[in-house]
Amino acid sequence: MAFPIPVRAYIARWQKKGLIDDDTAEALLSDLKSQGGGFGLGNTLAVLGAVLLGVAIITLIAANWEAMPRLLRVALIFAVIWGGYLGGAWRQSRGDTVFSPALYLVAAIAFGAGIALIGQMYHLSGDAAFAALVWTGGVMVAAFLLRSGTLAIASMAIAGFYLFSFLSDGFYPDRQYLLIAPLLAALGAGLAWYTKSRAAADLVALFLIAFFLVSYFDFDSLMVLWLTAAVGLALFLLDGFRPDLSGRIGSFGPALAAYGLAAALLALSVMQFEDIMRDAAGRVIFGVVILGLSIGALVLSGRRNPSVRWIAYVAFSLEVLYLAFVTVGTLIGTSGFFLTAGILLLLLAVFVARMERRLHEKNPKAVASI
Repeated sequence: MAFPIPVRAYIARWQKKGLIDDDTAEALLSDLKSQGGGFGLGNTLAVLGAVLLGVAIITLIAANWEAMPRLLRVALIFAVIWGGYLGGAWRQSRGDTVFSPALYLVAAIAFGAGIALIGQMYHLSGDAAFAALVWTGGVMVAAFLLRSGTLAIASMAIAGFYLFSFLSDGFYPDRQYLLIAPLLAALGAGLAWYTKSRAAADLVALFLIAFFLVSYFDFDSLMVLWLTAAVGLALFLLDGFRPDLSGRIGSFGPALAAYGLAAALLALSVMQFEDIMRDAAGRVIFGVVILGLSIGALVLSGRRNPSVRWIAYVAFSLEVLYLAFVTVGTLIGTSGFFLTAGILLLLLAVFVARMERRLHEKNPKAVASI
């Protein structure tokens, strides 16, 4: 996993303070150079260019679709797909980290467009969800064969499209996504580990959170939210109380804890919103639970897990502002509302600053991980 550029500034500061000697600083900088430049501006421009190029090719083929013989149509689609995959594999074998992901993306986009165009050409029955599922599976196979983190990321992004297609097209009675979505998440997690892609792992976690939300909208049952909160809290507490166990999967352990906390807080927030819609009296109770969970997360894992720390800060701040607005905000005028909001934000800033200072005093190594 590539390090961000600010790490070089930390190395220079440590060297200046005498925390590391010149030889150690030089060795660290050399190791950073060997890791490559990360996903910088060049990679970003290449990826954007690949997306635009893929769309342009598909648009060109679609615009002249009726004028082409069927065999030529299929040949053009396969030429773009194989050209992208083979070209990307060739560039990857030469150590190219800029154009190989771009070529892979062109091939992945062409594969999805080819599914739609061939289905239209031969009048194949199906729906958006099935097409997205086939698209996801094809890109996952390519990611495994080529060991490409870029394709692993793309496959999970397409899997998200598959999941949300149920919202746009309406839910189906068989609810096939309940079995397929966890399978896609498991395959995506395996690809993230196989390709050593932290971004793919992040998308897997976000995909699972989206899966719970889609399930909630489908079933319209609070049990889904309670299950989400329980699973997320379990992942967070596992890392909080047994960091030795979660540490066995490397940096993915703290990330799972952070996403688990985010899922639990999100589920509680949705419950609170549902309580407001029903005009029930539990909004304050849920608020107290969210505040307590945020503070508990800071105490338990805030020192060594920056992601948990900032998720807890955001949840705590938003909940404090919400509780203040629904209690005090309804009793004062517009000017008083803004005055109260300003004071609360300043107090929250003081709280975050003091908490950060205290956490850094207890664990100075946490500074380097922000």
